[in-house]
Amino acid sequence: MPIELASTNAGKIAAALLLARLQAGSPTMGMVMTFVVVTHEGDHYDALRSARAVSREHPARILGVILRSARGTANLDAEIKIGDGGEQVLLRMSGELANHPESVVLPLLLPDSPVVIWWPGKAPEDPAADPLGSLAQRRITDMAALSRGRADAMVQQAQNYQPGNTDLSWTRLTPWRALLAAALDQYPAKVTGGEVAAERSNPSADLLMAWLSDRLGVDIERTTSKGPGITRVRLNTGGG
Repeated sequence: MPIELASTNAGKIAAALLLARLQAGSPTMGMVMTFVVVTHEGDHYDALRSARAVSREHPARILGVILRSARGTANLDAEIKIGDGGEQVLLRMSGELANHPESVVLPLLLPDSPVVIWWPGKAPEDPAADPLGSLAQRRITDMAALSRGRADAMVQQAQNYQPGNTDLSWTRLTPWRALLAAALDQYPAKVTGGEVAAERSNPSADLLMAWLSDRLGVDIERTTSKGPGITRVRLNTGGG
């Protein structure tokens, strides 16, 4: 059963985690990282479910962070769960704490292990400079999750890129990049141009177009299709 702590602090949360592990008969759980998920009240369930799926493969302490209104008295509520591949702590911060979430998260990080932070929705313009992002070695964003302003977000992420930044729009291209690389290995002709067709405002398609243009040194056209996602990639060669 979850342990709920109202109007608490990081020290009490850490003590409750230790007690919960002892009661579960697992004083040490072999966790390999801390996974911080910055989400909202309305979509935290799906975000934390995805984080738990990751934790089954890579046991982790999951810290879900919900930032409420910064007005009013500072308050921290926590919900702790043990098992299912690691630990999960859902932190709800309000008042002044909402402006300084790193003060709560920092004492709860696993010692001597990597920190990964994920923004399932809107991410900071500069993830590495964000107070929470600066705690992590890997910062994960997702431009495709935005309902509007995807193009501007892509430009901002590119301008503020730092080693350790990863956007899932690029990760989703792995099958396409592997397929295209294999095709060129089997048919090593000089590419003279090409086309990437996808639905409008698809960050992955824009990244694929830029990647192909950079690697092949040719102009790649970006066209719009009905989707979903990327529907066609065409590479032109001297032979057709």
